[in-house]
Amino acid sequence: MIRINNFSKKIHTLILENKFELAIKICDKILKINRKDFYANITKANLLAEIGFHKKSLSYYYKALKITPNDPSVLFDLATTLYDLDKYDEAIQTFDKVIKIQPKNVDAICNKANALVAIGKHKQAMSNYDKALKISPNDIIILNNKAIVFAGKSKHKEAIKCFDAALKINPVDLDTLCNKGNSLAELEDFKNATTCFESALEIDSKDYDACFRLGVAYANTNRPKEAILCFNKVLKKDPKHTDALINKGIAYITLKQYKHSVSSFEKALMVDKMNIDAMYHKSQSLAEIGKHKQAISLLRKIAKKEKIHDHDHDHDHEHDHEHDHEHEKKHLPIKEKILQDVHFAKVLNEKIYQSFIQTL
Repeated sequence: MIRINNFSKKIHTLILENKFELAIKICDKILKINRKDFYANITKANLLAEIGFHKKSLSYYYKALKITPNDPSVLFDLATTLYDLDKYDEAIQTFDKVIKIQPKNVDAICNKANALVAIGKHKQAMSNYDKALKISPNDIIILNNKAIVFAGKSKHKEAIKCFDAALKINPVDLDTLCNKGNSLAELEDFKNATTCFESALEIDSKDYDACFRLGVAYANTNRPKEAILCFNKVLKKDPKHTDALINKGIAYITLKQYKHSVSSFEKALMVDKMNIDAMYHKSQSLAEIGKHKQAISLLRKIAKKEKIHDHDHDHDHEHDHEHDHEHEKKHLPIKEKILQDVHFAKVLNEKIYQSFIQTL
């Protein structure tokens, strides 16, 4: 946020009117007269950062700090700009300077934690979020940030505790409701996830991400018709939303409306022609309506892509074995998938499928 200074009413007015480029020109005029003017330097730095010229802004922050060393406000603005430039280590060092001067600066502590998350130092980040919460226990942003770190580590129960704490403070906070819904969905508690996303959409009916996630939750609680309505709203906003198209198709499969499901998957494949999920679910639908050659043609493409992936995987010697084990459990090879799939159960004895399966 741009800090308004009293040194120029004109700059003040221009900033209030969002005329940042004109305000910068006035800063330049002042700096021509006196390049060591503290407020002109810091205001120009903040204005440049505000309009996205983060790199250019740095020199003006450093000039301001030469004039007034260890100014906590300048240091904070510099640190947030370094963060925006992905210079996380420098940002952390600068936030530390702010915290040394102002040990209870919650924003500095929280932003330092965010930077620590960005470089993968989650334990240190959590420690800083806890410090910030001791100072400001009712800060919803900090509670959400802490919860998101838990969620990122797949500790969704711990994340939900943080989201619940935030919702006690503000039961209608949109971000918290959606974040809690996402964690509940990860735990496959779709019933309670549905409640979260419904509440979020009562607050903002145009939150299309919440609408999409509500559709997924409906689909997983055996409410495919309501799921389709959600996906249609999302697709009205973004007709190329691949995930909405695929999930809409899956909902139609649940309703046994296979022609509609094929149409959804075809639209998804027009956006992403090699989307494995769209191809596989389309093949299920085609098998159900007796279009076996088309179904097998898709399955053959998937198998070919799977072989290429496996070949590449064999040559990757630095992979994480534990992660791969989990990945294999979730993503069965195409042969196993077909043999266990109820949509192919009736046709597996047919020659066309048997000869295809023998090639896998």
